[in-house]
Amino acid sequence: MAGAINTVGFVIALTVGDTVLKDKMPASSIYSLSSILYLPIGHAITSLFVFGWPKPYLPNLLMNLPIGMSGTAIGTFCTGMLVRHNFDAKVTSILQTMNLVAVQSKEDEEDGQAYTNIMVILITGIWGYALSVMVNGSKSKKKHAKEL
Repeated sequence: MAGAINTVGFVIALTVGDTVLKDKMPASSIYSLSSILYLPIGHAITSLFVFGWPKPYLPNLLMNLPIGMSGTAIGTFCTGMLVRHNFDAKVTSILQTMNLVAVQSKEDEEDGQAYTNIMVILITGIWGYALSVMVNGSKSKKKHAKEL
């Protein structure tokens, strides 16, 4: 549930960033800015629904910050690479060949990046989940076992 909420929240932040900054910044920079601004919100949602609210909160946020920052770096790199290689046009072409989406005329085509955004969210989501489980899921083992 937290993953879905975070994904929807980040998609909204990224869409707003794309809409507002599309002509002013490259896609990778918009992704970076949206991701960095969403880090504290995403951490709070994950803490609340998945791992439980940490006490104290700020040290936990700082402990998880490298996860978000590395995810931002990976997402920025992937966004730039996918945009450079016209990933959206290629996916649209494949989907049109499979008759899964309608063929658009040249005047109806948008220079969107929906498929790029979806792919980057999947990549960074898997990365962030794996690292979050390692960082937040490991509890220090108590030394109550007796030696024989």
